[in-house]
Amino acid sequence: MMKIGTRISPDWLNRPADLSFLKQIGVDCVDITLDICPGYSEHGGRANRAGLEYVAEILDKVGLRVERANTLNRDYINTFLGIEGSEQELENLSVNAELCGAIGFPVMGIQCFQAAQCPGFPGSRHEWPVGRGGYRHLQVDLSDALDDPPIDGAPSHEQLWERTLSIFRSVMPVADANDVRIAMHGNDPPVPSIHGSPQILYNFAAFDRLFTEVRSPNNGMTFCVGTRYESGEDIFAGIRHFGKQGKIFHVHFRNVINTIPDSMGYSEVIPDDGDLNMYRVARALHDIGYDGAIDYDHIMKLPTDGEAGREYIAFCVGHMRGILQSIEAVG
Repeated sequence: MMKIGTRISPDWLNRPADLSFLKQIGVDCVDITLDICPGYSEHGGRANRAGLEYVAEILDKVGLRVERANTLNRDYINTFLGIEGSEQELENLSVNAELCGAIGFPVMGIQCFQAAQCPGFPGSRHEWPVGRGGYRHLQVDLSDALDDPPIDGAPSHEQLWERTLSIFRSVMPVADANDVRIAMHGNDPPVPSIHGSPQILYNFAAFDRLFTEVRSPNNGMTFCVGTRYESGEDIFAGIRHFGKQGKIFHVHFRNVINTIPDSMGYSEVIPDDGDLNMYRVARALHDIGYDGAIDYDHIMKLPTDGEAGREYIAFCVGHMRGILQSIEAVG
């Protein structure tokens, strides 16, 4: 059966009551970025065993465990841009994969190059309009961002492919040797360029290329339901396609309104408030035998909620638990 996951940021480790709250409402596992581990950022994106054990021990005290440990795309920016420092970044990634295997973190996330990382990128596309009953949700408008000429000095699409593949060809042998699955999220927003800055992992075909060029049973994806829907592609066909290959390692259980091809933008909303029937999404995952975590991902802003988003988290977890229990009851 699928598990319910949630992302936690480094400050959660200092809030044991909030960690206990996650367990109380039915969260099974957590999704971290490796900068939660002491020493990681100080050593340029390189984890150490003591830091990972420290995180695992704190979580274990409240009955939680790490499902996915993410590296950050800034950890290999020199590789993406083709400048000095790439060799050290790739070595760090391999160390991180080996340690995740040693500590028992089953999935390690690798991030793709995002347009906003390109020098000269003009800034964030996010806004926070008011939704149902006064809550605030994410909205992205790309109407003026998709047809700009390339930014001076930006890598080309093929350069990004070459550099991304070098990352995977470097880390996958280590991941295979340590039984760690590597999950790629893909671009968000899922488009080939924004304001002239290129992106390459924005559609199903790009994931197929990645899995074909670097073959390994441990090379897979974070299937982000919202991002994949935003792209305009059929998410149910995608679940079947990648699920049959055993390539779905983690799921972002997002819901959105609109697709980029139809509206030049989208709104990410509370999971029951978007275009998708999330029961159908979970049922499709169940039908391909997915038993990993589903994670509501980003936190929307409820007017009465605190900074940690406990009210929103409780709603999302209750929504997901109800869906999973319904699937289990139907069989």
